[in-house]
Amino acid sequence: MPARRTQNRKATRRTPPDLPASIETLNPVLVDVLLAAHRLEEVYAKDIDVAGISPASVDYRNSILERVSFANCTAPSVRLRDVRMVRCDLSNAVLRGFEATRVEFIDCRLTGMKAIECHWRDVLVENCDARYAQFTDGRVQNCEFRASRFTEADFRSTNLEGTVFAGAMLHRAELSGAKLRQTDLRGADIGGMTVRAEDVRGAIVSPAQAMELAGLLGVIIK
Repeated sequence: MPARRTQNRKATRRTPPDLPASIETLNPVLVDVLLAAHRLEEVYAKDIDVAGISPASVDYRNSILERVSFANCTAPSVRLRDVRMVRCDLSNAVLRGFEATRVEFIDCRLTGMKAIECHWRDVLVENCDARYAQFTDGRVQNCEFRASRFTEADFRSTNLEGTVFAGAMLHRAELSGAKLRQTDLRGADIGGMTVRAEDVRGAIVSPAQAMELAGLLGVIIK
């Protein structure tokens, strides 16, 4: 059986974002600054709606965004480093060249977000709605997806090595061609997930999930 529990190697722990202990030390910004085509560092944005706008680029560092809506936005270049996004809306956004390092998405709406060929590392997605999100051909490594919905999400040919799915819903998610070595699926709902036998080699699963994957892969257990 290709899927197995791995005990002799520990997944690398996610590195959290480098952020100040207090929001008061950050610089508050309004919509015009938030959409500026240059790097923003150590800023705090709250209750801003830029839905449907297509900025030239997005480059935020060491910043916190709260209740900011990027719904239906299209951006040709997105770079986030040491950023926390709380209750933000990225639904149906098309985010090309999406690079995220040490980023946290908390209580965010990521429904239908297109992050194709993204490069994510040390990213936390917690209590988010990411149904139908697309990460095709991306690299999502050493990340944590916790208590979030990825129903019918698209991870085809995505490198998910070292990523943890804890309490995440992967119902009918597409993972064909994904790299799952040291990917921890324990605690995730994998019912109806599409995956190939070679894809799950090296994945970390529970005994119950191993039985479920056996059925998906056409293995008969007697």
